[in-house]
Amino acid sequence: MREKFLSIWPIWNFALKREGRIQYVLSVGALMVPILTILYLATNRLAASMDYSGWDPKFGLDDQIPFIAESIFIYNTLFWLFIPLPLYCMPNTERYRKELIVFCQAIIVVNFISYLVFIFLPAEVYIRDTAVQEMASRPGLLSEMYEFLWVLDKPYNAWPSLHVSIATMMTLFGIRCWNDKPVLQWGIGIFCVLMCISIMTTKQHFVWDLISGWALVAAIWMCQVRPGLDRLDVESLNEAAS
Repeated sequence: MREKFLSIWPIWNFALKREGRIQYVLSVGALMVPILTILYLATNRLAASMDYSGWDPKFGLDDQIPFIAESIFIYNTLFWLFIPLPLYCMPNTERYRKELIVFCQAIIVVNFISYLVFIFLPAEVYIRDTAVQEMASRPGLLSEMYEFLWVLDKPYNAWPSLHVSIATMMTLFGIRCWNDKPVLQWGIGIFCVLMCISIMTTKQHFVWDLISGWALVAAIWMCQVRPGLDRLDVESLNEAAS
């Protein structure tokens, strides 16, 4: 069972047949993104309909972090920078094609673990009220961006933050792809930290959501990603020896 879990899952066979780099990445995304998005929205609506908080994860630090309306631009980098990051960074080699799948499988596991938490131990992000009150007196583009966000994303699905875990996982993949480009490695790392901070300055998340998001990434790295990459190393050695 563990070997099948760490190996390339059969769902990627369609993508693996694509030869072009962009075709390959888009095929992987087409298999993963729609399903995870639908499940996220479903669990978000379910948690909102239950209107129940299993606990209050707020720290004192949450009250000290200011609401910065403009940070929504950084918050939205998850969608135009981090999720499509392989389009920008992945070399078109067999090794990196397989590595992308290893990371995507980890993101799928991260999502499903998070969905279970969202449903069985929900936490309402009531600190969003701070942003709602301030944006009520600030008409314009920023206000419209927040209104659109709040319509799509109800104040649940708090912890662990998928913004944090997905962006961090994609950043780790990008750093591997840019192993000979330290400027880009540092750049994407800094962007990731800023994005993770923005989940709090937009009042979309608690500090705990950031901590638990990173903790989940660390656990999945140790249990799934690192062993999966080691497995690819063994396969490469076996192919070279044969």
